Formats: sequence, C-alpha cells, structure tokens
Amino acid sequence: MSFMNLALVGGAAAAAIPILVHLISKSQHREVKWGAMHLIELTLKSQQRRLRFEHWLLMLLRCAIPILLALCMARPILKGTAALWSNAKTSLLVVLDNSYSLDFKGAGGTNFEKARDTAAELVQELQRGSDVNVVLMSDPKTPLYDTSVFNTEAVAEELKAMQAGFGQAQVSTALEHGAEQLLNMNHPHREVVLISDFQRISWPTEEGEAALRTRVGQQLQGLEMPPNLTLFHVGVEGRENVCVETVSTSHLLLGINQTVTVQASLRNYGERNHEALRVIFHADGKPVDEQQIPLGAGERRQVRFRHSFDTPGSHVIEVATDADSLKADNIFRASIPVWDKVPVLVINGAPDTEPLKGETDFLQIALQPYREGGEPDLVDLLESRIINVADFNAAAIGDTRVVVLANVSQLQRSQLNELQTFVKDGGGLMIFGGDQLDQRWYNEQLLPYGLLPARLGEVADKRNDPEPFTRMVVQRFDHPALKIFSNPRNGDLASAEVRQWHRTVEDPDNELVRPLARLETGDAFLLEKIYGNGRVLFCATACDDAWSSLPLRPFFVPFSQRLCTYLASSVMPSRNLGVNEKAVAHFPADQAGQEVVVTDTENEQYTLPIELRGGRGVATFEETARPGLYTMQGPTGEAIHFVVNTRRSESDLKQLTQEERRGVAAAMNADLVQDLGEYRDLDHTRRFGQEIWKPIFALVLFFLFFELWLERRMARQRVSG
Repeated sequence: MSFMNLALVGGAAAAAIPILVHLISKSQHREVKWGAMHLIELTLKSQQRRLRFEHWLLMLLRCAIPILLALCMARPILKGTAALWSNAKTSLLVVLDNSYSLDFKGAGGTNFEKARDTAAELVQELQRGSDVNVVLMSDPKTPLYDTSVFNTEAVAEELKAMQAGFGQAQVSTALEHGAEQLLNMNHPHREVVLISDFQRISWPTEEGEAALRTRVGQQLQGLEMPPNLTLFHVGVEGRENVCVETVSTSHLLLGINQTVTVQASLRNYGERNHEALRVIFHADGKPVDEQQIPLGAGERRQVRFRHSFDTPGSHVIEVATDADSLKADNIFRASIPVWDKVPVLVINGAPDTEPLKGETDFLQIALQPYREGGEPDLVDLLESRIINVADFNAAAIGDTRVVVLANVSQLQRSQLNELQTFVKDGGGLMIFGGDQLDQRWYNEQLLPYGLLPARLGEVADKRNDPEPFTRMVVQRFDHPALKIFSNPRNGDLASAEVRQWHRTVEDPDNELVRPLARLETGDAFLLEKIYGNGRVLFCATACDDAWSSLPLRPFFVPFSQRLCTYLASSVMPSRNLGVNEKAVAHFPADQAGQEVVVTDTENEQYTLPIELRGGRGVATFEETARPGLYTMQGPTGEAIHFVVNTRRSESDLKQLTQEERRGVAAAMNADLVQDLGEYRDLDHTRRFGQEIWKPIFALVLFFLFFELWLERRMARQRVSG
C-alpha cells in the first residue's frame, strides 16, 4: 500500500485525543463501608465488567475515527508488485487490425485512421527506454519489425503513415505470433494492446473460434512474464456497403474472337435499397457496357456482360460500382489469357501405322478436329503434338500446358523426374489406361512420385458377361471439366459402352483426390489429384476403341477438349490472386537467367530474375499486399497481368455488440476499453494500484453512527441505574 498524500497520514495522531480525554475524565472514587453491600456485590461486579467493555469499545471507536479520516485524506492505494512498475519501462506489443473492413469511412475519417492514430498515441506515451513491436492482423506472420524497437518516436511516425491492409483479420493467429514476439522483448512490465473494429466475421462467437481465442488468452497468461491484455475497440459500424462479390466467365480457355459471357454477382450488405444501381463493365481499362439494376437491402443479384478479344495475350476485365465509401470491394477484376494455341503433348504408348489403329489416333482428331478434317478457315484452340515414349524429355515438354500419357507402359527414371517437376510446377497430366500399362510399375513408381491418384487394382473385363459392358453414371456434374454434360444436349456420357477398365483402390482420407465420374459398377471412371501446383486426371479406360466405344460417341470431342482445357486453365499459375498470394509466371526455358519487370498498383517497378525449373523459366513476385492490377513484362516485351482482389467475406461490416465484446474480453482474461481515456485510467490502475479512500470513508461514517448509538445507550443505562 502507498499514499498519494503521505503527509496527511500524520493526522492519525489525533487518535491520542480520546485516550487523553478518557484518562483525564476518569472518576476518582472513594470506598464507603456499607453493611448491606454484600447483598448486591455480585450484581455490581457484573455491571462493572460490562461498563468497562463498553467504555473501551467507545474509546476504540473514537480513536479509529480520526485514524481512518486521516487515511482517507492521504488517499491510500492498494497495489502489489505493480509498485515496482510505477515509473518502469514497458514492453508494448500492439496487435493492429488492418483488414480492409477498417477502410470504411465514417465521421472523422476511416476506422483504420482512428486505429493507427490510437496505436501511435499509445507508443508516444511510453516511458523513455521502453520497447515496442507491432503485429498486423492481416499478415500476422510478419511483424512490423524483426525485433522490438526502442525508438518509440520513429515507430509512432511509421504508424501514422500506415495505410489499411486488405487481407482478412486473423485474430488468434496474430495473438499467437504476438506471444512469440513477447519472448524476445526486454522489460518485465509487458502490455499487449489489440486494436480492432471487432467485425463479426473476424470475431465469430461460435464455440470453435471462441475456444481458440480463450486458449490463446491462456497461453499469454502462462508466459513466464505474463502481459496485461487489453482489447481496444475503435471505429463505427458501417451500415451501407455494396460489393461486387464474384466475377466468373463462361470459358475455361478463351480463344481469339470467341465471345465470353462475364457474370458478376453483387450483394447489398447495407440497410438501404438501391432502385437503380449503376454497374460498369471494363475491358483492358476501357468502358464497354453499363447496366442499372435494383438491389434491395440484404439482396444478392447477378448481372451479365458479353465480350470478345481480337488479339491473343493477357487481358483484364473489370466489373465496378460506386455505391459507398468502402472502395476496396466496389471493384472486381479478372485477368484473362486469350490464346491462339494451347500446346498439348501426347505420348503414344502403342503407335500403329494403320489408320485409327494407333493408340492416339482418335484423340488426335478430337483435340484438333478442324485441322484433321481439312478446314483451313477454322482454327483449333488446342494444338497437339504426338511423340513416342523414347522421345519424351524436358526439351520435348517446352511450353506445353498439358501432357497426356496414352496407354504408356512405363517411363525411365529421368523421364519420370522431368514429368514430376513439370506437374509440381503447375503442369497438367492426363493418364489414359490400356493393355500396355504396367500396373506394377505404376503402383511402385508413379504412385510414390505423387502422379497417380490411386493404386491400380486388377483390370475389369465384362466381355464375357451376359451384358458385356458397363456405362458411366449420369448425374448432375458440378466439376468444371464435366459441368457442360449436366445438360444432355451437350452429349450423353452414359451412351458409351465400357468393356474393360482399371479398377482403383481409393483412399477416402486423401483430400487431394476426388472422383469426377463413376461407372455403374461403382468403380471410379475419372479421378483427379492435386499435386503441388498442378493436377493429374486418370481415366480408367483407354482413349482408343479397344476397351470402350468412348471415341466412337459424338461427345468424345467435347469430352477430350474439356479435360485438356480444364487442365490447361486450372494448373496454369493463377493470375487472379488474393492479398499476399505469390504471382508466378512461366517462360520458355531459353529465357532462364534473364529478367522481368513488375509494375505494382502504385506504379513502382521491381526487377526479378527468371529461374530454370522443370524445363521452363519461372518468375515469382511476392509483394502483393494491395489489391489492384500488377503487370509483369517479360524479356521479349509481352505483358502478363495479375489481379489481386480482396476477400469479400469482410464486406459484411457488422460488428460485435458491446455485450458480446465484454464476453470475448472476459473469456480471454482481458480488459476492454473504448477510448484512450479509458485505457489511461486502466493503465494508471495497473501501474499505481487502486485507490481505496471511498470504502474507508464509508467505514468512518459507520463508526460515527455506531459511536453515537453506543454513547446514547450507555447514557440511558446510567440514568436507569
């Protein structure tokens, strides 16, 4: 305990006054012998003991009153080890919410401006010699500084200049990484201040996430030097926000002059109805079309645009509206490569000189129907190249988007290594079965390399059965490769008769593998596996007519093309990214060692090397923290566009209520404050203790009334006696 006015404690000496009065007023009696005294002697002795006790109690009360009154005037403060910290240096960790929801602009600026200014003031008010670090919630794995910083003025200035981020707030992860930073900070008095708008989507109250936050709070308290944890609510709740939620296109791969349908989904998270919301479509930065749509409060509505590109290369489309102050989600961009040719490399496992007897003859026609049909005025999007197994190597892969193994028995170890690298770096692999396929090699070599979706079982053969075939199960296909066949007008997959196929042993716990189509026997007909940045498709039957009537059916052309275009489009390094995702581009192998130039959203330029990986050149750009358009220019001058969009989950600006915030703070063993004044009072209490003069003063009043009552009681007893 300590006192704010220590000198006034001396007032407690007034307690001696009642004692002196008692001694002075003590009566001097004399003895008088009375013969009948012995008759009441026992009663007198009992009354004297009671009176003596009451006099002592009265004197103690009169002594306590000035002592307690002096303590009240001295303003005592209760504190424990905090006495050591009254003027101590502090290690402060600021966990700052910089997700894009804080870019909502209310009265007095954006919520993020309030959050960063609050953080800057907290840092500025630190005692000289204190150290500080900052963890940003949208990118918690990378703190603002590698180690804590003692130059608090510089930290405050950097915070004041900071702009809002555009990732989603990761509350528990940020606190976990904050706990790691605390271990390397320098002072025993430690403060963790988490500043957030408490957006409901980032602070879910469901049991799982709430339990995780509680565990992190317990982790902080379990540190050798546990910090004080404070949750600081800033900003106002946004009640008006419309976002462009998604943009999708009708084509997996787009060729020159092909008309693409662009479908955008808009959602109104606000409370106001929009009678005629203006939606604008841009292509390559130029306005192309515009529509006005009604969008009521809480509604979602779709709008469609159509467009075609007359030149190959990288193009950018954009759907935008201007309905509110939160600009980050008012625009949704997409990078679209337009192809004149998509190279496909087909490895023929069973060549034959006789027409339509070779393993890949039907597939070659399906992939390039115009060229094989002698139509010079029509152009195929896919450009296939057939080679034998012996000719397969990294040089043969070149700029290939998809490699097809058609009834290939096995590969050499060097070929297998090249194929693995190709797929891992973002290539597409299509495997067709057949009688030449070496089941043992596939299980012992291709499967451990990660290039086979499932272990191969025995070959199923229905040729000698009463019904000598099975069929594919007709269903509604949600997978993009087969989605068009949900409409029977695009082809009936069940019309193909499958006589022989490879059975597979599927692992239900392998989340990287999924069946796309099954046979009526229950066996998988088409399996997909994600491997690295690429994908593998395995078809259980052959691509010629030896095992099925598949290549003889009209749907075989769109079926083959959809599988290849899906692989080529989905495994190409994505050009449509989320915040902080890497931008990766592929180049011909002979450009390895050269450089690319990346222009970011602020028109700043970066120079990056092209590295040789998997028989191709690869350039990687990682500084994608802000949404917008990034342009990578290759050695020959070609432009590749990368688009970064914010995650639309943060477009719902609803915040936790005050009561819910209190519940979160209680579960995390944290304090909750609303403004700097509250925080300063809380910090003062933590550092200097809790003043207790009010309860002491209440005790003084009680003693006064009790003393008055006791004195009157004693007076009545004397009169009655």
